[in-house]
Amino acid sequence: MRILHVSDHYLPVLGGIETHVSTLAARQAERGDEVTVLTSTPASADGRHCSDLGAVSVRRVRSVLEGLRTPFESFDVVQAHLSVVAPFSSPVTAWCARSGVPTVVTVHSLWSGMGPVPGAAAALSGLRGAPVLWSAVSRLAADELSRRLRADTPVRVLPNAVDVAARGHSPGEREDGSVRLVSTMRIARRKRPLQLLRMFGALRASVDAPVQLSIVGDGPLRPRFERHVHRDGLAGSVTVSGRTEPRGVVDALTDADIYVAPALLESFGLAALEARCVGLPVVGQARSGLRDFVTDGVEGMLCADDADMVERLRALVLDHDLRRRISEHNRLTPSGMTWENALARHDLAYAAARSGPSARGRTPVGPEGEVVP
Repeated sequence: MRILHVSDHYLPVLGGIETHVSTLAARQAERGDEVTVLTSTPASADGRHCSDLGAVSVRRVRSVLEGLRTPFESFDVVQAHLSVVAPFSSPVTAWCARSGVPTVVTVHSLWSGMGPVPGAAAALSGLRGAPVLWSAVSRLAADELSRRLRADTPVRVLPNAVDVAARGHSPGEREDGSVRLVSTMRIARRKRPLQLLRMFGALRASVDAPVQLSIVGDGPLRPRFERHVHRDGLAGSVTVSGRTEPRGVVDALTDADIYVAPALLESFGLAALEARCVGLPVVGQARSGLRDFVTDGVEGMLCADDADMVERLRALVLDHDLRRRISEHNRLTPSGMTWENALARHDLAYAAARSGPSARGRTPVGPEGEVVP
């Protein structure tokens, strides 16, 4: 199959959409598809450079007009990947769909958190009324998206996936009795790093066991975050590793005891899924996309608010048996969010887009994203 992915966001920038699109394209190319990525992200960005060598063909353009010169008719299907606002992908995809090319649009963000902005942007670009198959990365994101589209517009779920091995064993009780928390995030307002720091401070004050917090990532709020760490006397308990390559992220997860996901506007939670697959209990917000792969009390804890998150973390810190039970479940029970399932779900969406509007209904969703017959 000849597949074109259209995205404002792509490598060398490291983020959820960038990681998912690049891995999806690579997986499709590995199995024999002819895959091209059309993006407005330059080859050098965010202090990194991408050579664009490999099985996936990458076309980088500087404007919507340049993107419209793409020979869309040479592809069997086009898939656009949108965040909240996509100034490049939205108009290009709308034009492509109206020209008759089978088109799938996947929303990677929670549109509810930005008020009318996402829906208005989609309408202005012409995408909202274009003949596309709509999809989102979680059931929560799909439900929110459907409320901002025309009535009765079906929205499929095309979840993200990871391919990380479970660690060899769950950590035992450490000699010093310490418990290590970890969170992988872009240190930006949307991910709520300062709120996480306040929760960690409250947790630390409520338990006798020494607790540590490691933040894997970087971002615009890092200087402010580190100032708060020193101001609150947490310099000996909180570390920030900065930008880390994927292998280093897995190493950090492997060495930790609990994963914390404080974000509310989390449409899926790719980093949290990695932690779950490595074998960590995941503590996150109940009103997020994490609920597609975290059942409360099984893979981790889903919290009503920040105060509840502190209490749930406290329970895991103090109860080694509880922590180990969830860790062993996650380590020994494979997640349904595999690339095999993800590719199968994408193929169903592509087939529906190529078949026309009558085939664009919802695909049954299993508890962890697997295809349901």
